[in-house]
Amino acid sequence: MVRWLSIGVITYMILGIIWWGMLLFRKNQEVFDTQIKFSETTEERVYHENRRSRQNTMVLGEGGVLVLSLLIGVYIINRSAKKEIQNANQQSNFLLSVSHELKSPIAAIKLALQTLIRPGLPAEKESKFLHSAINDTNRLEKLVQNILLSANIEDKAIELYKSDLDISTLIRKLSNQFRTEYPNRTIEVQANDTNVVISADEQHLKQAIVNIIDNAIKYSVVEQPIMITLKKETKNISLRISNHGTPIDSRDKAKIFEKFYRVKKSDIREKEGTGIGLYISKEIIEAHHGVIDVHSAGGINHFTIRLPHA
Repeated sequence: MVRWLSIGVITYMILGIIWWGMLLFRKNQEVFDTQIKFSETTEERVYHENRRSRQNTMVLGEGGVLVLSLLIGVYIINRSAKKEIQNANQQSNFLLSVSHELKSPIAAIKLALQTLIRPGLPAEKESKFLHSAINDTNRLEKLVQNILLSANIEDKAIELYKSDLDISTLIRKLSNQFRTEYPNRTIEVQANDTNVVISADEQHLKQAIVNIIDNAIKYSVVEQPIMITLKKETKNISLRISNHGTPIDSRDKAKIFEKFYRVKKSDIREKEGTGIGLYISKEIIEAHHGVIDVHSAGGINHFTIRLPHA
């Protein structure tokens, strides 16, 4: 309703400007026609004709500039409003997603702890519930870290404390952690080069890589492996994380690293997520003077990180 009312008001204003411009143009024509008619000499007639020509050009030019300025202003305001509405919707969806993702592990941890305090619980079940509570705690920890990191990035408050980091060792540690957390998933690591040293903030870079691996596991076929490949290049190291899943469209590739953005495909939106994981990864990698990109080929999505050597 508001949109159509705005369009109506703007249309009325433009038509009003055109109408008054036509009246002014016609009035000028009448004034100069009278002056030319009663001119006594050829010089006077030529003078008034030149004035009429300049006046007509001025009226038409200024009217055109006014209408164009109005249209440009309307376009800018409309674009800004649409962007604000989109951001508001994304933040609303983010809050709903975060609330849901916070509730799920908290409820699971609470249930596991309530079960553990029951007397006479078999050791096998006790171990199972303990591992379940630990996994949900890890999930909760990752979510909280992402929220805090996102806030720091937004406030330009992220600080890097770099040191020499063997990324090949870090990748092997992370892959073992994910194998423990997801025992039903296969994670393959191809890192022929050892002692691949870069200058990086270990905690932040670890968070960036964890987010991408987490994303690869979440949106992939359970039966297919997650492949992590580490290579040395001439000036950079290349870290590729690949998964078998729904191909990412070209229109989504440009937006997938934006804050709160989630792919609109139904099979992907059904998965839990906040839309900040890949955004955080991109910001951290770029803070390390690296780049990240994504491409799909043969039913496999590849996320590739390139970071400079130490």
